[in-house]
This record gives sequence, structure tokens and C-alpha cells, in this order.
Amino acid sequence: MIGTEKILYKIEMVEDMVFYTEYSSLAFRNIAPFGRPKKGIIKKGITGDGIKKWGRKYFAPDVNQTGIEDFTPPGQPHILIPYKKVENRYKIIG
Repeated sequence: MIGTEKILYKIEMVEDMVFYTEYSSLAFRNIAPFGRPKKGIIKKGITGDGIKKWGRKYFAPDVNQTGIEDFTPPGQPHILIPYKKVENRYKIIG
């Protein structure tokens, strides 16, 4: 079915990575105080699920963990990060 979500495996990030820079369109969704966008950094140790949805693979970070506010929009922790952004930067934990 199109639009259904299938959890493939549990992932833990093994290195810090920049998800977006301050000049990308995603940065403007995450405006820091005083109107300046911040960099979106996915820190080492962040966990989540590797999922398949709409025929593509994504990383869906777990909601209640420290450091998730560094790369998610305020008040919207449920995001899908394209697999190519996290490829070779994680380990499968379950």
C-alpha cells in the first residue's frame, strides 16, 4: 500500500552530522532567537527507526531524547530524514 510505513530496524547514530545549514530552506523552519537560523546537527547517540514509506527509506528519530531539538522544528519532533543523509553514519541496534 502506498503511504504505509514499515519499520525496518532500530538505528543509533555513531557520529555527529549536519542535517541542514543555516542557509537551507529547512533552517528557516528552525529560526533561533533574534531571527537567525541555526544549524541542524544530529548528534552521536541519537536513536530512531529505519523505515520504508512511499517506496523510499527514511530515518525517523525517537521523540523523547536529549538533543532532538537541535534538528527538529519547534513543537514538531516527528520528522522523516532521507536515508541518504544518514547513510554510513549509523549502526543497527535492533
